[in-house]
Amino acid sequence: MVRMAEEQVAWTAVKTGEAVVTSDGTNIGKVVEVAALASEDIFHGIVFEHAHSRKHYLAPAADIERITTEAVHLSVTKDQADQYEEFQQLHISRLGLTGVFRWKHFGWKDSNE
Repeated sequence: MVRMAEEQVAWTAVKTGEAVVTSDGTNIGKVVEVAALASEDIFHGIVFEHAHSRKHYLAPAADIERITTEAVHLSVTKDQADQYEEFQQLHISRLGLTGVFRWKHFGWKDSNE
């Protein structure tokens, strides 16, 4: 069976559930989400669920060789990818106007990042 070449795509086209494959061909998990600031076109990496531990890890953008319609391909081996730290979701707040109706004041509010 001849397999056609995978089409390379931008990080904005990554879909949940796509395979994450190391440079030595090991499928180490599946995409959970993209770590990025889409409004500023800043790509941090791919958050994936490890196939064995079921925990979430961040593959940093620097370790991503290419993204295709079939998978996210890493530039690191399985052993190197196994050294990633567990991903912790960040909650970001920004200083700005907050409050209800006319009772506005300067304070912390949730960011959409």
